[in-house]
Amino acid sequence: MTGTKFLDQPRGVRLIAATEFWERFSYYGFIGLVTLFMAADPSTGGLGMEKGFTLKLFGITVGMMFMAPLVGGWIADRFTGPYRAVVIGCLGLAGANFLLAGAGMPAAHQAGLELLLLYAGLAVMIIGAGMFKSNAGSLLGQLFQPGDNRRKHGFMLFYMGINLGGFAAPYGAGTLGERAGWSYGFLAAGVGMMIGLAAFLWFSRGLFPHFVKPAPKQAGSVEASMWRDPGVRLILIMVFFTSIYMIGQQTYGGVMNLYVRDRVEKNMLGFDIPTTWFLSLNPLIIILGGPFMSKFWARHDLTAGRLPVITKILTGTVLMVLSYVLMVVVDLNSGNAPVAPIWIVVFYLVITLAELCVFPVGLAEISHRAPKQIIGLLMGLWVFTMGFGSLCAGWLGGMLADSPSWWIFAVLACGGTLSAALLFALEPKIRKLAL
Repeated sequence: MTGTKFLDQPRGVRLIAATEFWERFSYYGFIGLVTLFMAADPSTGGLGMEKGFTLKLFGITVGMMFMAPLVGGWIADRFTGPYRAVVIGCLGLAGANFLLAGAGMPAAHQAGLELLLLYAGLAVMIIGAGMFKSNAGSLLGQLFQPGDNRRKHGFMLFYMGINLGGFAAPYGAGTLGERAGWSYGFLAAGVGMMIGLAAFLWFSRGLFPHFVKPAPKQAGSVEASMWRDPGVRLILIMVFFTSIYMIGQQTYGGVMNLYVRDRVEKNMLGFDIPTTWFLSLNPLIIILGGPFMSKFWARHDLTAGRLPVITKILTGTVLMVLSYVLMVVVDLNSGNAPVAPIWIVVFYLVITLAELCVFPVGLAEISHRAPKQIIGLLMGLWVFTMGFGSLCAGWLGGMLADSPSWWIFAVLACGGTLSAALLFALEPKIRKLAL
C-alpha cells in the first residue's frame, strides 16, 4: 500500500503548486483591485463606473474566466496538451494585468484609451484563465497512478499551496494598488505571473516527460459510452449542485469586496486597513484548515453510509447558507452604523470551511473517476461551476445594488437551503446511479 502521509507526494506536485502560487497571486491581485478600480473616482486614477454596472461587469468577467477552462480543457485534450496550455495561460494572465495597469495610467486617461485597455485586459484575462485553470489540475492528476491513496491528500496539499499566493496578493498587489496607485497593483500581479512562468519552464525540463506531450488530434467525437460511465454521471451531478453552491461562494471580489469598502469599520487603532486585506482571510483559512479537513474527511470516508463526495458537497452547502444567515443578522443589527470587522472574519471562516468541503474534493474525485480521453473537458466543467457562480453573484449584486445589503445575503441563504434540501433527498438515487 502506498504511503498516505500528508506531505508524502509524487515529484512534480510542488512545482505545479508553486506555479499555481503565482497564478493565484495574479488572480487575487486582479479580483481584489478591479472592482475598486472600476468604481473609484477618476481623480484617483479610477474609472468612475456606477456600482451596479461594476458588479455586473465583474460577474461577467470572472464568470467567463471560470467558464473558459471548459474550452481550454477541450483544446488541451486534442491539440496542445496540458503543459503547453499552462504556458499559454500564464502568458495571457500576465499580459492581461499589464493591460489593466495601462488603463490606470494618466497617459491612458488623457488619450481616452482607459476603457479600451480595460476591456482588452478583461478579454485577455478570460483567454489566459481558460488555458490555465483546468489544465494545471490535469497535470497534477497525471502524477498519481490508479489506486494511489495519496491522491486526495495531494489535491488538498496542492489547494493549500496555491492559496499561499492568494494570501500574499492582498498585501502585495492589493496594498500597492490602493496606496500607491491602481496601475502599480496590476503591474505587480503581472510581474508575479511572469516569475511563476519562468520558474515553471526552467524546473519542468525533463520532469514530466510521460504526460507533457500534446494529445493527438481525434477525428471523431468522444464515444457516447464514456458519458454513460457511472463515474461521469456522478461528476455531472456534482457539477449541477456545485454550480448552485458557487453562487454563494463566489462573492469575494465583487459583492463582499464593495460591502467591506462601504459598510465595514476599517480604522483599527488609528490604522486604516486596506479593503483588499480582507480577501487574504480566505486563503489563510485554507492554508491553516486544509490538513484538518483532509484528515477529518479521510476518517469519515471509512465509515460513511452515504456517498462521501455528495456528503461533502451537502456539508459545504449548509455551511455556505449559515455564513449568509450570519451576514443577514449582522447587517440588520448594525443599522446605519459600520459593521465590526470581526464579523467579516467569522463570515470568511465559515464560508471557507465550506469551500474546503467542496472544491478540492471535486478535483480529486474527477481525477480519479474521469476517463483519460475527456479528463481535461471534465476538469474544465468543474471549474465552470465557479464561473456560473461568479456570473450569477455579479448579476444579483448588480440588480440589488441599490437595495439594503442584507437582501442579497438573504437571497443567497434561501437558494442554498433549497439546493441542500434537494441534494439530501436525492442522495440515495444518486448513489445507485454512481455505483
